[in-house]
Amino acid sequence: MRSVVRFAAVLAAISTTAVTVAAQTRNGASLTPYAGYLVTGAWYKGPLGTNLSTSNSPMVGLQGSARVVHGLSLVGNVAYASGDLQVGVPIIGGVTIGSAKTWLYDVGLELGGANAGAVGVAPFVQGGVGGMTSHITKSVLNVHATNLAYTGAIGVDVGFTRSLGLRIQAKDWIGRFNSDDAIGVHVKSDLTHNFALSAGMRVAF
Repeated sequence: MRSVVRFAAVLAAISTTAVTVAAQTRNGASLTPYAGYLVTGAWYKGPLGTNLSTSNSPMVGLQGSARVVHGLSLVGNVAYASGDLQVGVPIIGGVTIGSAKTWLYDVGLELGGANAGAVGVAPFVQGGVGGMTSHITKSVLNVHATNLAYTGAIGVDVGFTRSLGLRIQAKDWIGRFNSDDAIGVHVKSDLTHNFALSAGMRVAF
């Protein structure tokens, strides 16, 4: 897992460097602060419909991009969400047993988007790799877990001017909760999909 974190850090550094270099050219880079809503999947599914998951919650984030060639960009992203740790019980619903703060981060490639036409409507798709770090607290309990996540996204840019526009995006982080990191014991979790719908102002340089 440490190698995964180091790999993600290296990719993030490459993405940041690319954005800095590309910013020297017109519309070569962009930054998009955004807000949205994260719908999380269950980490563990037990008998009789029980499960363990974090609650759905608002999120905020920042996405940066740097054009590689016309219509293709390198993108980097970091986001934060805070919710409850819940045990799902049939009929009763979710029972809160703690709180969870989650960081989501990734780098990848984007096809399309406003680089293909800064003014007007430009759809895009993304694919990448990154991670999810969960900080879980309950009374004196304080643990964290980091897991690898693969990402996919679709969205649309609505360009108002050559440097300012609206970005609307639907994104999925796909991964498994890392119990080894959290409690030192391997308990295989379910593969979860964590969907986020977000919108933000895209500033191009």
